[in-house]
Amino acid sequence: MSRTIMCSKDNLEKNLSDKIYIVTGTTSGIGLETVTQLAKQSATVICAARNIDLSKTIINNIKEETKNNKISFLHLDLNSLQSVREFIKQFNDKFSRLDGLVNNAGVMHTRKQKTVDGFELQFGVNYLSHFLLTELLIPKLKKSKDSRIIHTSSVMHERTLVDLDDLNYEKRKYSRIDAYNQSKLAQVLYARYQATLLKKSNITSVSLHPGWVQTPLIKHTLPVFFQDVLLKPFLTMAGMINVKLGTQTTLHCLIDPSVTSYSGYYFSQFGIYKDKKSRAGGWPMKSPNSQVYDDLTCKKLYEKSLEMVGLKK
Repeated sequence: MSRTIMCSKDNLEKNLSDKIYIVTGTTSGIGLETVTQLAKQSATVICAARNIDLSKTIINNIKEETKNNKISFLHLDLNSLQSVREFIKQFNDKFSRLDGLVNNAGVMHTRKQKTVDGFELQFGVNYLSHFLLTELLIPKLKKSKDSRIIHTSSVMHERTLVDLDDLNYEKRKYSRIDAYNQSKLAQVLYARYQATLLKKSNITSVSLHPGWVQTPLIKHTLPVFFQDVLLKPFLTMAGMINVKLGTQTTLHCLIDPSVTSYSGYYFSQFGIYKDKKSRAGGWPMKSPNSQVYDDLTCKKLYEKSLEMVGLKK
């Protein structure tokens, strides 16, 4: 088994009191751990999530643990593009700039469903709503000296191709696994193309694989009880890591000064890649999926996404 790549001690001890971050999907897993660590480092963090009551409880706990009162909640339901626009309005009313956006929230291996706007659920939640969120936050990100966009993808982006003619599985037989993989690949393509669009700006855009992390995300594939109790020793031997370790890549990409030299790149914890050379991971590393480096596909996906979310001029 490969060794976990760790964020440096210096990065995890930096004073971030002058930084403002948005993290999506903050009621559990990597999102919650990311917010907690940023709070320990005195950052201002906006928790973007669906569950209002749970979010308030969690935020109160974080404030009590870290003694940081600059942690707040704004409602965001990635199942709805209108919810994204409402989130943007609330954020813009309260904040003048943004230093980092962590597109972390997601769903995995769900049965065939559609979002409120009629998109395939995994593509809509994991990629398209985050696409709209990111595009609408660009003006605020440009107002910071060094801002970062983190797209939380997956090792599974290696195992598919984006079908530009059938992003919503209206022509193909639906596969919940391939639909998830496509949504994760779309994030990698977007991060790479976004870097070319923002080349002359202060914004760094990257995608990443956090590792095979023990979180509620895989509950549709493996119930949490099996993860926590029955299979934990075997899953650990197979390469599953805990949430603290699974947050290391996100924190590195968000904080480390060197990352600004790698906009558009892919960062990865060790992973179960089909390509054996990729299994050790790397910060950054070359994606083993050749479609990532197809400039025309990246451009077409971007243009199609603009149209789908209503931003096409």
